[in-house]
Order: sequence, then C-alpha cells, then structure tokens
Amino acid sequence: MKWDRLLNVEYFREKNIENQLDELKKDSSKIIFSSAFRRLQNKTQIYPLESNDFVRTRLTHSIEVSTIAQIIGNKIEKRLIEIDELPKEKKGMIENILKAASLVHDIGNPPFGHYGEFIIHDFYTKYFAEKFKNNIDFYGYPWSLEEIYDFEKFEGNAQAFRLLKKLQYLRDENGLNLSFQTLATIIKYPRSSTEGCKKNKDTSYKKFGYFSSEKKSFEKIFDTLGIKNKDGEMVRYPLVYLLEAADDIAYTIADIEDGCKKGVLGLDIIKNKLIKYCDLKDQKEREILESLDVIEVDLDYPKPFEIAIQVTRKKLQDFMMDSVVDTFIDYYDGIMKGDYKGELLKDSKASWVEYAFRELLEILINEKEVIKLEVAGDRIIRVLLKEFTDAVASPNRDIMGTKEQKLFRLMSSNYRFLMKKYPDTKNKLYNELHLVTDFICGMTDSYALDLYQAIMAIKY
Repeated sequence: MKWDRLLNVEYFREKNIENQLDELKKDSSKIIFSSAFRRLQNKTQIYPLESNDFVRTRLTHSIEVSTIAQIIGNKIEKRLIEIDELPKEKKGMIENILKAASLVHDIGNPPFGHYGEFIIHDFYTKYFAEKFKNNIDFYGYPWSLEEIYDFEKFEGNAQAFRLLKKLQYLRDENGLNLSFQTLATIIKYPRSSTEGCKKNKDTSYKKFGYFSSEKKSFEKIFDTLGIKNKDGEMVRYPLVYLLEAADDIAYTIADIEDGCKKGVLGLDIIKNKLIKYCDLKDQKEREILESLDVIEVDLDYPKPFEIAIQVTRKKLQDFMMDSVVDTFIDYYDGIMKGDYKGELLKDSKASWVEYAFRELLEILINEKEVIKLEVAGDRIIRVLLKEFTDAVASPNRDIMGTKEQKLFRLMSSNYRFLMKKYPDTKNKLYNELHLVTDFICGMTDSYALDLYQAIMAIKY
C-alpha cells in the first residue's frame, strides 16, 4: 500500500475537489452537526442511565479518542516525513482523517453498550430457529448464511459503517457522503459476518465490519484505495491501527477515572495494580507511579486523590501515545504490506498499562450498580426487539388502527423512507429486520427506556 493512493480523496457522491486536505476537514463538520453524533451524549460508556454529569458518555469518550488520535496522527506524520515515506504536501491529512473517524467509531452501538449487541445476537438466533425452515423465511424467500449471520452475530462496527454510508440521509442513499478515507478507518474488521468472528485468526477476524447489504460499498472503498496485501486479500487500512490504539488509550484510563469519581476504586487498589505490571527499573515508569504519591495541590483542597488520578492519567496517556507512535514506526513495513497482525498498544512498551487497567476495569463492570442496569437493559431491548420485529413483519402494519400499524408509525420516518426508497436487497424480511435494528441502535439509553415504559403501559 502507498500513501499517494491511500490518501487520494474519494467519495460515493461525486465532488469537485480543489484541495484534498480541506475536503477531509469537512468530514468532522458533517459528523459533529449530525443527529447520530448528538445522540451519543445519552449513550452508555460503562454506567447506563447515569445521572452524574462527571461520568463519561459515548459522546465525551468519542471526543477524547478524537483528541488522542489527532495527537498521535500529528506525531506519525512528522516521523513519516522525516524518513521520506510521506510527501510534505500530505501533512495534515492523516491527522484529520483520524479526527473524523474517531468521532464516529462507536456511533453504531445499540443502547446499553456492548451488552446490547449480545441481546440482539440472542434474540435473532432464537427468532430464526422458530420462524425459518431450512433457511427459508415465512415469505418463502431463501436466506444466505451471511444474511442470517448479519443478525445472529450483529456487530456495532458494521452498524456504524451502515449508518454513515446510508442512514444519515441528506439527499440520496450515500448518507453523509464521508470520504473513503474516513470510512475505511472505522472498518476495524474488513470481513463479512461469515468471514469474521473467528477466534483462531488474527485481530482483523475478531469481529466483522460490514453487513451483506453494504458489501458493494465496502469493496468499492477498498478496491479504490488499494487496501490489500500482495495476495489480493483485504487488510486493515493503516490508520485503523492508530484509531484502535487511541480508543484503547482513552477508555483504558478514563473509565478508571470515572470509577474513582463514583467511589468504586481507591488509590491503594490502583497503585497495587500498576506496581504489579510496571518495570520499576525504568525511569519513566517509576515517575508515573510516583505521581500518585506527590500531589501538588493546596493542602485545603477537599479531594486531593482526584487530582493525583488526573495527573497520573495525563502522564500515562503521554507515555502510551509516544509508545504507540514508536511501535507504528517499528512495524511500519509490515503494516504497509498488510502483513502486520497485531495491535499497537499490546505490542508497545506501554502494554503493561493496559494489562493493569484491564484488571481495574473488571472491578468496575462487576459492580452491582452496573450489573443491575445491564439486567434492566436486557429486558428493555428484548421487549423492543420483539414488539417492533413482530410489527414490521406483520400484514397488519398497513391496516389503520391496528397495534402493528401504530408501532410501525412509531419507528423512525427517516429509516422507513430509506427502506422503501432504497431497499438493501430483494429479501423483504432482511430489509424489515434491518429497519428494526437501525431504529433500536439509533436510540439513546433514556429514549429506549421511555419507549419501553410506554409500550408496557408503565409510563405514558
């Protein structure tokens, strides 16, 4: 892969491009002013339906990832220009692609976080087992295994690509019309639902990155930008590794800061985990640990521990970002050939930080408050899936006054329009089930709760 081709700006909806860098900068503006991005302000990071404004949502997390990714992108550009790998006139392009892609890397997630994905998997696995016979639906239409797996293995990353490519309607089926570069950067897993979700292969097979409905769009992006290895296999766009690292850095540390604010984690627990994994002989690592003990703050300040955590977070983030940049350069040839199969943070000298904080994260996600809210989310999403799936696939949905017709009209008019105007496929039920998952994944946590309460006559 070569940067001249990888950074040659392209769109699905043709545009007159005068300055490629200026065009890439517009991607961030399109995203920030979109309704899908605004809805992230009320979507779960760890704590669903959290009333504490300090605790991070998907929106604040995405902004933090974008900030970290920009810093990493800027450092990478400088290093690549120094070794004559990136033309000077391309400076700013990597940074701005990462800025935009980071803002939307979580935009396809359903309410209540990744647990919402599991509920969708489980619901549709049971649905197909009950309704289908030999992979033929009740309309008499045969489904491919890929179409079935699109739902049985439903993936928020694939939903993000679908949302940006099609669902954020402006004038046609091309959605926000983001650059191929930004779209390629959010596709962490360049695999279909039948190719991905493989535990015995490399990271790019861990999940899948596009539904069968978006397969042609995916192929056009990767063919146009030449995102393939020497054997012609689709591989990760090089900037995916940087976005992935920025995401890991952001949530690894920030989630712990939220846990401290809520009183779930204390100073001793954090120090013990860091000491367990760090190299005390290394000066930088030792200085990071010492920052937890040296709190340069007014003696009368009521919560000096919180200041110590924030100072340590900053030191850790700087250490992790620099380590990721070094690792990208170390593995640069393999990345550009499509041969690199690792993850930058795990392969860096800062990998110990991730190991330490993953143990702390286990404490957070096993807290009773989180578990109770996930159980509530389970009930909410299952009811919404059943009610709306039954409604869209019912002949009564077009009969005025029926429950099914009322539920159908409650669904997004935008998504209903797109299903009718730009159907994904000739498979009628596939289109209808996508309408349901599109609608539910677009919900905020609070909207899902309100709609559930209305449907169940708990609150109306």
